[in-house]
Amino acid sequence: MHLFVWPGRWVVSWLPGGLHMIAASNEIQLTEPPDSKVLARCIGELPALPLALMVAVQALSSDDLPASACVDAVERDQSLAVRLLRLANSAFYGARGHVASVEDAVGMLGLRTVASVVAAVSMRSTLALVPCNGFCFETYWRHALTTAILARELARQAVLDPGEAFLAGLLHDVGQLLLVVAHADWAERALQMSHDEQIDLCEAERRLIGVGHDEVGAEVMRHWHFPERLVDAVAAHHVPLPASPGDRMSLSALVHLADLLAHHMDAEDGVPFSVGERPDWDSLCVDEAFLSSLLERTKNELSVFESA
Repeated sequence: MHLFVWPGRWVVSWLPGGLHMIAASNEIQLTEPPDSKVLARCIGELPALPLALMVAVQALSSDDLPASACVDAVERDQSLAVRLLRLANSAFYGARGHVASVEDAVGMLGLRTVASVVAAVSMRSTLALVPCNGFCFETYWRHALTTAILARELARQAVLDPGEAFLAGLLHDVGQLLLVVAHADWAERALQMSHDEQIDLCEAERRLIGVGHDEVGAEVMRHWHFPERLVDAVAAHHVPLPASPGDRMSLSALVHLADLLAHHMDAEDGVPFSVGERPDWDSLCVDEAFLSSLLERTKNELSVFESA
């Protein structure tokens, strides 16, 4: 499920009802055939993850990180610390002006909540450094953050790790960004093929570029040394892996459902989301009332991030 915007050329959105494209002007002018070396070089040139982000990832994907390590890492980045305190003091998180330091934030909100905020703020700053001319980064990022929030909340229903779900949702489409950087015209052509032939976008990318954004995303995750279970979730968010014995669903299946919901929110067409459309929802034991409440809470949290 995807949403791309190339100003002046195409607005493309893959929604639960299908792929919607609006052609704005000229036909796509393709460059030379894609070279895998170009993509590999683009991944190799990605900015290093900031210390605070690496610590946040560790806090969200394991239980053995002391809170002091997170506090120390965030305090070294003054801009990040200011944004964290602004968010922590919002009405959404319930502190209402009582959080005066990073340590206060951890104490009042909990390490994992703070780590989620730090991961979102810091990852946005990191990905914004990736050169992707003509691509609407803000639209991409809003969808990524929406998916992350939804994945975290659905993980609680699925009895999966909410922190890992948040990270997987946040980065599930990072491969799209890299394909645009390395092969913008071909990535755009893949979207058109996906629409014209009614095939999955990753399949269209594989036909034209030789690799799908799901595979590229997994390579980006490995480049940044994310845990392999998060790599797997990103790699399989289009074709989810089966659940492990004893689990209601796999992390990749959960991210897939969160992605569907996020695109429903992106559409803003007033059509209610029906759990009956997806048999996977049975594993979560949720109904339309739960989802309606979840979507409203997610909108509220998004507005907090956007105003901070």
